[in-house]
Amino acid sequence: MRVTTFAPGPRLAPFVRAFEVVEARELVTRVLVPEPSIIVGFRFGGTSQMLEDARTLPVPDHVITGLRVDARRMRTLAGGAIILAKFHAAGAARFFEEPLHELLGETLALETLVPHADVDRVASRIAEAEDDARRVAVFEAFLLSRLRPEPVSGAVLAAVRAVHEEPSAVRIAALAREVGLSQDALEKGFRRAVGASPKRLASILRMRQAVSAYRPGMSFSRLAHASGYYDQPHFNRELRAVVGEAPSRFFGSGTYC
Repeated sequence: MRVTTFAPGPRLAPFVRAFEVVEARELVTRVLVPEPSIIVGFRFGGTSQMLEDARTLPVPDHVITGLRVDARRMRTLAGGAIILAKFHAAGAARFFEEPLHELLGETLALETLVPHADVDRVASRIAEAEDDARRVAVFEAFLLSRLRPEPVSGAVLAAVRAVHEEPSAVRIAALAREVGLSQDALEKGFRRAVGASPKRLASILRMRQAVSAYRPGMSFSRLAHASGYYDQPHFNRELRAVVGEAPSRFFGSGTYC
């Protein structure tokens, strides 16, 4: 599987952390560790399926994925190709009017939120593009056409930054005082703009930090402490809750991202 990453242009950089083109030359199954933000994708080749319990579910060709608390098992058939926009936390709120917590745990057809005609037009242009750079340009133009003038609350953005800086030390009452909101106002504004609560975002960030930091042969105790977990048993429980496997089995598989 080949993944090519593109940085967004300056107008989108405050909202989009990266564009990715993912291509599979042969059938591949991967465990997708939860991401800390909304993701939008346009498939321009092949198909993918989600494997859940005993079910095989098709993934929409034009898709929006909310934040998740558990990993997804994704099978991509040979010839599969998709371009993704991975937003910053709270970045997607500038492009979609809907409260983003309504997408929590969901993988939906993009047409659920965007008019079919707009989606079809962009999908056709992406499929017809001569190379990945042109696909990114089409995707950027689509997002810029949807950029809404209403800013996300400065207090919510400050809370997002605080969670990113220290995901292992999130305390809602202290965070609310720090940004000048009541706990209820912080929770509601954060969930609407980010797609999950501050604690849930912190949990996702901490897990991704651990997965990114792991190297073959690394002590799981060392990994746990470096990633902000109390101890190795705490990390073991959290990882099993997310991916359904113990650390040795999960990291030994090498089929995650």
